Amino acid sequence: MRLVIPILVFYMVASGSAAAQLTVDDAKAHYSRGVDLYEKGKLDGAIAEYHEALRLKPDYPEAHCNLGMALRRKGDLDGAIAEYRQALRLKPDYPEAHFNLGIALERTRDLDQAIAEYRQALRLKPEYPEAHNNLAAALRRKGDLDGAIAEFRQALRLRPDSPQAHNNLGIALAGKSDLNGAIAEFRQALRLKADDPEAHNNLGIALRNKGDLDGAIAEYRQALRFKPDHPEAHFNLGIALKDKGDLDGAIAEFREALRLKPDFPLAQSRLTELLAKKATRESKH
Repeated sequence: MRLVIPILVFYMVASGSAAAQLTVDDAKAHYSRGVDLYEKGKLDGAIAEYHEALRLKPDYPEAHCNLGMALRRKGDLDGAIAEYRQALRLKPDYPEAHFNLGIALERTRDLDQAIAEYRQALRLKPEYPEAHNNLAAALRRKGDLDGAIAEFRQALRLRPDSPQAHNNLGIALAGKSDLNGAIAEFRQALRLKADDPEAHNNLGIALRNKGDLDGAIAEYRQALRFKPDHPEAHFNLGIALKDKGDLDGAIAEFREALRLKPDFPLAQSRLTELLAKKATRESKH
């Protein structure tokens, strides 16, 4: 009987190792299903798969990070931040986790920490266009336009065909009063993505500031063709129509802006002003 014992011990060790490998493989399978469901927009299913992957393999940084992404898209920022931080405890040199943590922190209005996370992502992965773009946007929100412009240019060096980065660079250049540079960037964004309402609206603002009211009106109308429920584009179109002397057209646009966004004080004040002006004109006839 003693001859049997070593064989049994060896068999049990081998079985334990095989079982552990099966657990890891099962965790990876759940993770892969989670990725597939996430990409299809099935967030609840993705979250369930990531949770199962983590039940089987708690020290799985990629699953923590992807669970964070799904939670963020569901609006659970606190849950997302907790998952990103857990991913980074397990794998501190994980640029994607730093990047995604930056996004979540920015949405909680913690710009300084978001900037720190974007910078950390770039320290680990310098050729990371999304991190350059997001860092630039955060710097612009902090008022650091020069820093923002430099980061947007880095993003475009790495990904020249990014309409978002061209549009964002245009906004930063406009903030520096470089209207020609801004217009060029907005036009490039639209060459890459012709149906981008934000780029059309931004181009309209830049053209109006250059004194090209007809060009501005055309761009605002394009923005509204692609996104009819864009209150800011209706408001901007109203301003341009007022500048052209079309009071009725301007009034209609301000009213539409307020219908879409009732809490829009500037649109309300401009509408009140124009209605008073129109009433004064009519009383004289």
